[in-house]
Order: sequence, then C-alpha cells, then structure tokens
Amino acid sequence: MKVITQKQLKLAIERVAGLLKEDGATQSMTVQEWLDVAQFRPAQFPCSLPALEVLGLLGFGDQMVQAEALG
Repeated sequence: MKVITQKQLKLAIERVAGLLKEDGATQSMTVQEWLDVAQFRPAQFPCSLPALEVLGLLGFGDQMVQAEALG
C-alpha cells in the first residue's frame, strides 16, 4: 500500500481544479459532488472526469475543489 502525502494530495487537487477550468467549470464543490454532476453529462467534463474518478476511488471524495486557472 502506498501512502499519499498531504503535499501530493494538494498537488492532485490543484491539477484537478485546472482540468475543471479547462472544461469550463467555475464552481467550488467536493470531488464527489463533481462526480455526481459529471455522471449525467460526461461529455462536458472530458479533461477532468478521469482525474475526478481516480480521486474518488482513492477515497478523497470529500475534498473541496474550486475550478481555477492553471499556473
């Protein structure tokens, strides 16, 4: 089993936020809430959906993600 550090989690959340921004998202929601929205409109989230699914599978569904610009 691999341990995910807080720094790695923060970087992953920041990356997902950038991907959501690329997909045109502008809201702040948890990973699980984003997954719930994307479930009904997967084509609207082509960049961020795979990353959101991975975070959800890793048990980080309660992490807050705010769509923001990369950088």
